[in-house]
Order: sequence, then structure tokens, then C-alpha cells
Amino acid sequence: MSNIIYYIILIILGLVIGSFLNVVISRLPGKIPVVSHSSFCPACNSRIKFYDNIPLLSYIILKGRCRNCKNKIPIRYPVVEALTSFLFAVSYYFFGISFHLLLSIIMISGLIIISFTDIENEVIPNIIVLPFAIIGLLINIFLIPNRWWVVLAFAFGAFLFMLIINMIYPKGMGMGDVKLSLMAGSFLVEKIIPGLFIGFLTGSIFGLLMIAIRKKKLKQTMPFGPFISLGCIIALFFGDKIIKWYIGFI
Repeated sequence: MSNIIYYIILIILGLVIGSFLNVVISRLPGKIPVVSHSSFCPACNSRIKFYDNIPLLSYIILKGRCRNCKNKIPIRYPVVEALTSFLFAVSYYFFGISFHLLLSIIMISGLIIISFTDIENEVIPNIIVLPFAIIGLLINIFLIPNRWWVVLAFAFGAFLFMLIINMIYPKGMGMGDVKLSLMAGSFLVEKIIPGLFIGFLTGSIFGLLMIAIRKKKLKQTMPFGPFISLGCIIALFFGDKIIKWYIGFI
């Protein structure tokens, strides 16, 4: 019974935080204050009433349209809320009530902001990635104080690895992706290795598919942050098993 209650709490918390993440994703690129401004429709700028701002539920009731101007609400809003809620519940399944759950929630929140900002604006904001990197380092050093150097080694090792790739092929890897690897490494520690591998693999497969169906040319760029984020979230939950499987395989 207590597990069910915790799942309900995490699902609701995910919906609420997901709604806030949407605000950050929408306002950050335009340098609009995140907290001081009330929610408004991006099409007609009308203020959104509190009863039209209930995560996920309001989108369903309004059938995906603004009450005032009837313009479509971007599908990203319910997607972010549902995704955040789902991943928070999955985090509880894997980590229970622990500091690792807190670490997971913070990391997932940061990766969702970064992924959707990168998709919509092709930018990974320093104001998100760098503070989150510091938070990840501090929490992991607190969790394993006798191995603090391991946390730093993997975080800055991932940063250095991506920096070398950026220097070799700057058009294929932006500095935002390099900084994202620092943030991801600070949270994942050794699990950053399968995280980056899965990110590269999924990004490469997607890129080849887009070229195959002629939606992208070989020289065109695409946001790579979402693929790194996907790889890191998979590694967050399954990284230990992937590493053990690989060591056993070799």
C-alpha cells in the first residue's frame, strides 16, 4: 500500500514539475523571466487561468487549444508533463526513497529541459547545464566521499572525450554537447560510458534514417543533445547491468 502511495506522489510530482519545465523550455531562449511572469498563451499572449493550467488534464479538457484564441497548444506541453511523470515513477521503481532517487529526479529534470530546448532552438543553455553539473558533483561526492576523485575523473573524462571530438569535427559536435557530457558524467559517474555510447548509437541510427528518407542531407546538422540525454537516462537505470554484461562478454 505504501508503494502505491509513493508512486502516486511521484506521478503527481512529475506532472507538476513537468509543467514548470515547460515554462523554462518556453521562456529561457527568449530570456523571459521564469518565475515573475504568469503563464500566457504563446499565440495570443492572453493570461492562462489557473483552472486551464492543470498539468495534462487541462490540455485534454481544452482539446489541445487555447480557450481564448483557439490556436493549438504545442504538443510538447503534455509530452513533457507525461514524460517527466513517467520517468519520476520509474526512478522510484529503481531507487526507492533514497538520495539516488533525488539524484535521478534532478538529472531527469535537467535533461528534459536541455533536450527540448535543443530540439526547438538548437541550443544547450549554460544557465542549465553548468549549475546542474555542480549539483550532480556535490550530491555524488556526498554519497561516496571516499571516492570523490572517481566522480571528478568520470565527469571531466567525459568532458575531455567530447571536447576532443568537437575539436576534430566541430560541425558534428557543438560545445553545448561537450558541456552536457560534463553534467551527465557528474550524475552518472562510471555509467556515463554506456550513456555516451547509447547516445552516439541512437543519434547515428536516427541520422542515417533521416538521410535514407531524404529529410536531411549529409552536411546538415541535427540536435544531438536529445540523443545524449536518451542514452544517459537508459544508463541511469540499466548502466550497471550494461557494464557487467560487457565485462562478462569480453
